Amino acid sequence: MTMEHYIQRFARLNANKNRKMWTAVTTHRAPHKPLLLLAVLDLFAQDSLTTNLIELSPELVEIFDLYWHKVRPPSQRGSILYPFYYLQSEGFWHLLPHPGQESALAVYRPNAGLSALNTLILGATLDDDLYWLLCTSESRHLLRTVLIDTYFAPELHALLLEQGAVNAAAYQYSQELLTKAHTVLKESTQEVNDIPPPVRDQGFRRVIVRAYDHRCAICGVRILTADGHTAVAAAHIIPWSVSHNDDPRNGLALCHLCHWTFDQGLVTFSDQYQVKTSPQLASTPNLPGHLLTFAGRPLIGPMDEALRPFVDSIRWHRQEVFHGR
Repeated sequence: MTMEHYIQRFARLNANKNRKMWTAVTTHRAPHKPLLLLAVLDLFAQDSLTTNLIELSPELVEIFDLYWHKVRPPSQRGSILYPFYYLQSEGFWHLLPHPGQESALAVYRPNAGLSALNTLILGATLDDDLYWLLCTSESRHLLRTVLIDTYFAPELHALLLEQGAVNAAAYQYSQELLTKAHTVLKESTQEVNDIPPPVRDQGFRRVIVRAYDHRCAICGVRILTADGHTAVAAAHIIPWSVSHNDDPRNGLALCHLCHWTFDQGLVTFSDQYQVKTSPQLASTPNLPGHLLTFAGRPLIGPMDEALRPFVDSIRWHRQEVFHGR
């Protein structure tokens, strides 16, 4: 198939057109399919799709969510399930079942949920012609323009293009952070004030959450929802406002509760990477529950030992933030 064929396919996506639900901002159509395709274009731009298989990965979900929040209110969540499943009706997107699950996939319906779909498929493949077209930046740019111009109001065009640029820059920044962490032998404070905060934040988060495999460094919880949302966030040990340092070794993956207690100085680590809890946790009228049981536990570190936190960063947190009495 030619590029012109896929331009026509991208410009004529079948979408819900309930005008009571979808405003002029999304041209009175559900934006799920074009947003997922924008996210897929970003994965191609990152060279993340070296084979013709698009997995329902947390990275894809995160990029989809970033686009979603540009076009819908924060209170309105969008599920990647529906476009990932229903894009197969467009003719160029094909769900690839696990061996032996072909019959089960044939009778699957989205109301069964994303977890059920994940048990049935390896991911999605594209037409071979489309896959090879998307490996070139010129084709991606053209199809990105078609999606944005066709399905979104003019006032959103610049925002969506900017989000794509941020996604690309954040990926590049994350790769630079990893490279420097593996090549620089001593601690260094990198001045990156010229990098936009959205790029820094997304790039740092990408490195930390993946390095810790979505697991909290203090309590060990690892929860990924069926639609790919994670329970952990990326936390700086020495805050960015103080250190201006996004080195992964100045970071931890922490769940929301542990992140708060760490920032409040109620937990920290020893130089031997053991959890220390503040006496303030147990002071009246607190009911700290399981938090006290973390004392003495080892830090649950990154899968790559080279990204283990700097001792000097841990020491700074213990001396400057932690309430030792």
